[in-house]
This record gives sequence, structure tokens and C-alpha cells, in this order.
Amino acid sequence: MNSIWIECLREAWAAYGEGSVPVGALWVDASGQIVVRGRNRIHEETAPPPYLPHTRIAHAEINVLVQVPPDHYEAMREGTLYTSLEPCPLCMGAIVMSGVREVRFGARDREAGSTMLLDTIPYMKRKNIRSLGPTAVVESVSLTLMTAHLFRINGRRLNDFLISFRQDDPCAVDLGTEWFHTGYLDQAARRGQPVEAVINAVLGRL
Repeated sequence: MNSIWIECLREAWAAYGEGSVPVGALWVDASGQIVVRGRNRIHEETAPPPYLPHTRIAHAEINVLVQVPPDHYEAMREGTLYTSLEPCPLCMGAIVMSGVREVRFGARDREAGSTMLLDTIPYMKRKNIRSLGPTAVVESVSLTLMTAHLFRINGRRLNDFLISFRQDDPCAVDLGTEWFHTGYLDQAARRGQPVEAVINAVLGRL
């Protein structure tokens, strides 16, 4: 796994530790340098500006794109947006409008992922945005975290998402389920374990 994906998962792990949806995102310029980073902050009451907290639209990709001023539109075309989970309809629309022309996602989301919009909506199709993913290992780590989070919030769509994730990585779903019930991930987050330890723990089990 390259360093960019590790940093993307670092943001996802930070989101998990704060009780938010464990998704992290980065915008990387044409030279491969990480320029801006963001994470999901839906369940956090405060955040330093310009990050959006405590709102249903405080998604990781949104918290990357709000940092980019309008006059950087052309520069956005030359870089790549990385995200640990396939973008949802909200984030896919924001990506299109931001100028980004390449998206790489770690884990597929068959329930809410919306990269297929790039091929079905004429306006989006004309933008010629490349979408690449999923990415091995990143998907396993991401879906492990996502599964544990889904059990943590126990929402009404829990089973829908678990069925969706299981299509692509049943082992990650099983591991996330186990680690939720044993409290492993919550304990690791409270201890401040780095994301590298979480990645290695996942790799040791899959």
C-alpha cells in the first residue's frame, strides 16, 4: 500500500475515533503531493474552519473540496482525489463541480456509491472524469472500519449496507463485526493507536 492510501486511511481512522463515519479523503496534485485532506465529521460538533462539522453533508470529500478556492479550478483538473470509500451522490456531484477529473476510491459501495453517474448523466459524462477503484487492501481496511461503525450507530439501513459490503469483501465484514462486538477498534481508538497498527491488524487476519 502506498503512502497516499495510508494517509487516506489515517483520516478515516481519525473519523472513526471521533464517532463519525470512517471515511477519509485527499486531494493530490499532479506531482503526487498531498495538498489538502479531509474526513467525515458528521457526528462532531465543532471543527476548525473551513471544515464542515455536525451536518449530514459533512462528508470526507466535501471537507476536502471546501478548502479549494474557485480560482484553483484548473489546478484541480491536473490532480487526483483519493477517498477511502466510493463517493455517494452528494460527493460525486461536488467532485464534478470542483474541477477534479480523476477519482480513486479504496472500497466499493454498492449501496450508496455513485461513480456510475459519470457514465449515465450527460452533463457528468461530458466532463470525462476517470474513476479508478476499488483498491486491494485499502478496501479491506475501509470495509472493516465501516462495518464496525454501522454496528456502532445501529441505523435502520444496517443490514442493507452489510449485504452490500459482503458482496465485495465478506472477510472484512466478518472482521468488522467481530471487532465491534469485542470492542477491539474502540479500545484501539481510545488508546490512540496509529492507523498503521490497524492496517497491520487487518492484514494479519485476512
